[in-house]
Parts: sequence; C-alpha cells; structure tokens
Amino acid sequence: MKKTSKNKKGFTLIEMLLSLAIICMIGGVIGGLCLSISNSFVTTYNIDDSADYAMLYAKGFENSFLATTQGAGSKGQKWTWEVTNPKGQSGPPLLQVTKTGSGGGTSNVFTPRFIGTSNKPSKWSVIMFFSTEEKTTGSNKSMCINYRIYMRDNYSRTSYIYRYDGSFWVPRFYERADMAGADASGRTVYVETTTSNPMTEATLKDFCMDGGTLNSKAFNAIKADLETGTPKYWTKITYKWG
Repeated sequence: MKKTSKNKKGFTLIEMLLSLAIICMIGGVIGGLCLSISNSFVTTYNIDDSADYAMLYAKGFENSFLATTQGAGSKGQKWTWEVTNPKGQSGPPLLQVTKTGSGGGTSNVFTPRFIGTSNKPSKWSVIMFFSTEEKTTGSNKSMCINYRIYMRDNYSRTSYIYRYDGSFWVPRFYERADMAGADASGRTVYVETTTSNPMTEATLKDFCMDGGTLNSKAFNAIKADLETGTPKYWTKITYKWG
C-alpha cells in the first residue's frame, strides 16, 4: 500500500506574534500621524481665527480713538476705552468706550460673534493693554498709541497665548488742540495706571482662570511679558478734553 503525505500550511505562533507586532507598529504610526495632523489643523485654525478677531478689535479701537480725538468736545469731557468681560462669560469680550461729562454713556466699539452660549464661555478670552508715547518733530508734537492684545482659547484649555501688537499715530495732537480753542488747550491722552494696573493681578488672574483653577503658566507668561520693556502697558486708556 502506498502512503501519501499532505503538507499542512499555516502560521506558526511566532509568525502570528510577529504579524501582530508589525500591525500594532503601523497602527501606532498612523494614529500618531493622524493626531499630529489634527493638532496642526487646530493650531492653524486658532492662529488664523485669533488673528482675524485681533485685527477687528485693533481696527475698532483705532477708528474710535481717532474719530474721538480728532473731533469736537467740551471742557471736562473724557472718553475711556477698555475690554469688558475679558473672560467671555455669558457673552463675548466687548471693546467699549465710556464717555463722562456732557452726553456721557457707554457704547460698544466692537462686538464680536464668538462661538458660545449664555451657559458656556465664548470661544476666546480677550484682553487689551495700552500705552502712550509722545513724539516731537520740530515744533510739532504727535501722540503714538500702542496696544497689545492677548487671546486664549477657552475650549482647548491650553497654556498657549496668542499675542498681537500694534500702534498708530494721532497726528498734530497738540496743534489741533490749540486750533480748537481754549476749552481744548489742556487735552491729554493717558493710561489709567491707578485703576487698571495689571500687576494688581485681579483682572489678569481672572483672564487666566480655567474654571476655578488659575493657569499659572499662562498667568506668569503674560505677567513677565508686561513687566519687561518700555513703555508699560495698562488695561484702560483715556482721552480728556481740556
């Protein structure tokens, strides 16, 4: 009788373990790549989104400030600009101007439309700081207004802070004051160092709160940023007529 033998084909245990190891390695690489792409997309989106909104805050402030300082007024009037509700709770951070004296009141300079609800904070926390410089060219004195905008993403809860700086000129500020008459001769622009000093830490700490916990990394980064360089920045800027 003739016997025939059959070849039994299949994977050995070692081969199966090796295959699983290779599959896991490939899966890990693909997963890491997908995560990296996702994080890159979110970062790019946040940079673009924060830059767009920072520009709107900046332009709103610049246009409002120039329109006010180059316009008419009466003795004792003053206008103060600041961002209220910087944390974006129950509504977006608002860039507002408050006028005191004749015809006083508070109005919105810029009202953003961030993602958010009355029960959920806005997408962005926004805070603005201001400083002033006088520049003299010959007999003409001009005023330079500097501003610094910080933005934080309330949804991702990261320590990353988006910062935007800008400045603009108020041309022939004192010359125009002289031309406007006696009531305007004492016109000034100043930052309110007594009431808006960020180093009192109250506003700044609130800005850096994640829930009820202070984000120390974000707070220390902004504080160190504001403490270096000249001139110093403050959270309110005021224009006073006469």
